[in-house]
Amino acid sequence: MHFFIKAVFFYGTERKGDNNCYISLCWVIRIIYVLCFHWSGIWLRRKYADKLLEYKVPEKTEVIEQDFDYGVIYGGGPWGNGGYPTLVAYKRILTELSEKEIFDHYNTKDFEIYFKGAEELKKNNNNQIWYEGYIKKEDALSTEENNEHPIEVIIQYRTEFSYPFFIDFY
Repeated sequence: MHFFIKAVFFYGTERKGDNNCYISLCWVIRIIYVLCFHWSGIWLRRKYADKLLEYKVPEKTEVIEQDFDYGVIYGGGPWGNGGYPTLVAYKRILTELSEKEIFDHYNTKDFEIYFKGAEELKKNNNNQIWYEGYIKKEDALSTEENNEHPIEVIIQYRTEFSYPFFIDFY
């Protein structure tokens, strides 16, 4: 650790001239720049993922699994998504509610709702996962509650950013 501090803050101080302080200052600015973008990226990823992960779960429903990830190779066929940074958050739930009630609860946001059998788990080379499939139309949803046999539903939130560092100009 001592070597690291000495290397960063006192690099070039053995040389003569006024450039010593400027060289050390450049290294400090570089380190701060990298750390700020790294920490802000983690915070912003979590902020977007929480739109789904902290969304209120309806009654008679339990969360089986939930997670989120960020990358540039989500969806879009064999060529990925064009290199745009993408955040994917998903929540697998088990519910006694009807398909219509679940749809009404989660359809207020930009969530993708996949009922069991209508989804396919996808995985890229980095072992990042997401779901693809077909989303039932509202008029095809069952209104029958599933008290005896709860159904599994996957709610997914996927957002694509047009620029790095979670800036979106759309």
